[in-house]
Amino acid sequence: MGIPFSNSEEMAMTFSKKFDLRDVELVPLMSAKNVLDALSVGKVDYGVLAIENKTAGRVIESEEAKKSIRGLIELDTMWSPIHHCVFKRNKDEKVLRLVSHIQALQQSAGHLRELYPGAELQECEDTAYAAEMLSKGMLPPGSAAVCRKDTGTHYGLFLDRENVEDDPDNMTLFSLVRLE
Repeated sequence: MGIPFSNSEEMAMTFSKKFDLRDVELVPLMSAKNVLDALSVGKVDYGVLAIENKTAGRVIESEEAKKSIRGLIELDTMWSPIHHCVFKRNKDEKVLRLVSHIQALQQSAGHLRELYPGAELQECEDTAYAAEMLSKGMLPPGSAAVCRKDTGTHYGLFLDRENVEDDPDNMTLFSLVRLE
């Protein structure tokens, strides 16, 4: 569904509990396209897609991926609160670049520009992947990850700012899907 410590992974666990799905194996897939490709070849039975965010609007990545698949059934949808934090490798590093999924950057754009004037906003495949790359030194000096608090903490990063989303009531609609 999502990679570890991603919002999609959290929602996959939430849907699993809601539908009392037992012995569930969460398969880490980083994009809507990967989720739907895995569904179409039978690698997974269910998928979780981010559909819409209260602030940033429709999730284009999911819309585009859904165009290429037939027989997709939406079993349920749920809104989930989404909060973003900014993590750095170390406390004293100046932030020149903020790396995250496009949705997280859009949901936090106003606060990020205010808190980090002149910092470049750089897209990557997933908020959790941004934190993982930062922790492994795969991003240039001056990079910071915009991700969930538990994600940055898991990767041992320094918490620079908490709840940077522009709307304190930020929420994303997720969908549980399968094929006919």
